[in-house]
Amino acid sequence: MVTANKYTMDSIKLENYWDKGVSYNEYKDIIEIQAKEGLLSKNEDIKKLAEYTRLNLSRIHRNDKTLVLDESVSSGLKKISRKIHILVISEGWCGDAAQIVPVVNKICESSEGLDMRIFFRDQDELLINQYLTNGGKAIPIVIFIDAETFEEIAHWGPRPKPCAPFLKKYKTDPENYTHDDFAKDIQGFYNKDKGRTISEELLEKILQ
Repeated sequence: MVTANKYTMDSIKLENYWDKGVSYNEYKDIIEIQAKEGLLSKNEDIKKLAEYTRLNLSRIHRNDKTLVLDESVSSGLKKISRKIHILVISEGWCGDAAQIVPVVNKICESSEGLDMRIFFRDQDELLINQYLTNGGKAIPIVIFIDAETFEEIAHWGPRPKPCAPFLKKYKTDPENYTHDDFAKDIQGFYNKDKGRTISEELLEKILQ
């Protein structure tokens, strides 16, 4: 469960992070460079993250080509009555982000009232610290912001609700249900669901 830290949010100006954010295409260009440079690194940790990023880039490109919003979501987007900025906290190595961020982009492309920018989690952890998930810096986190006041409307993340049982199972019995099992089931859900649940949950936040 993600909860914004209300005490410290007063010191966080979302407008500043919006200004520092990058477009979806810029995000893809940046993580592609990160992957190429990381794979050449002698640091095994950096190289491992780069391998994840390279895999995620293929997922992102596939999603860009195949994602189609359900008619119910497309119709719901027509009900938007104000301009909304969507700020996504992400990183290229995150497998969930590779499945979720393209859905956010597709939604923004389908509505004149929405636009999106992406802020890298590790660029400034002060922002992600306001949106911890059970104490952890899980991503992606999607923040919906009133475009005129820059006040938060809602936030969502890091995964759609149907994925919660997989995490609970892993946390409860990691020896018999390993992280690899967890990752396989999560990606299996994303591949089968094809962005439907993500888009529905995001629309619910937008219209609340």
